[in-house]
Amino acid sequence: MRTIKPFILILITVFLLSCEKEDLKNINGLWLVEKVEVGENTMTPVARWTRFNKDGTQTSGNGWLQHSVGSWFLKDKLLTVKNTNGINDEYEPFSIEIEKDKMIWTREEEGQEVSVFLKRIDEIPASEGNKLIGLWKLTKVLEDGNDITVVANPDGKSMLHLRWGNVYVQHNMPKGRQYGIYKIHDHKPEIQLVNYGESSRFSFWNFSIDDQKLKLISRDQKSEMEFERIHQFIQ
Repeated sequence: MRTIKPFILILITVFLLSCEKEDLKNINGLWLVEKVEVGENTMTPVARWTRFNKDGTQTSGNGWLQHSVGSWFLKDKLLTVKNTNGINDEYEPFSIEIEKDKMIWTREEEGQEVSVFLKRIDEIPASEGNKLIGLWKLTKVLEDGNDITVVANPDGKSMLHLRWGNVYVQHNMPKGRQYGIYKIHDHKPEIQLVNYGESSRFSFWNFSIDDQKLKLISRDQKSEMEFERIHQFIQ
């Protein structure tokens, strides 16, 4: 039986070490979380991303919002992620596997297996909520199935402006300009509106965007509004 020569052992060792270094290199860059499996349950985060930098720092967020920053460390394919503005991770590091542009993290949390599936991307993804930002012209209003556009928008100039700072402005309304605050639901296409003033009230709308068209349907299904994106205020 032949014995493995010392120089072959050295070559094998160098190869294994280079593979480990390649894993470290491969994790650098921007990744999108495609899905998370917890036990038998599967969740799809909204435009959740994380970026690993060569200097050992990392950032993460949802859509255009970056909400976490910290560091990362990878050893023997065990990944530790720490957020300087977050809550301490009480669980063991993730075991990771990387194949081309795909990566899987696995570990156990509270007796359940957790798997995170990621893919490499080139730019930070926009969430559906991000796509709402901008100026929209009101084109149609339905109430209990009845078209009341001529009442709600008599001169055809009403607009909804959704600003990046979560403030909305309704222009050219029958009762004048109206202001308020909006919030996008974290896990579904729903926008919450609350107007400023003494008679403030909350309203919840499911939204859908198709190219340059926006549709809002109230949670109780009684009201519906349609808009089209514009790039200039109507006087």
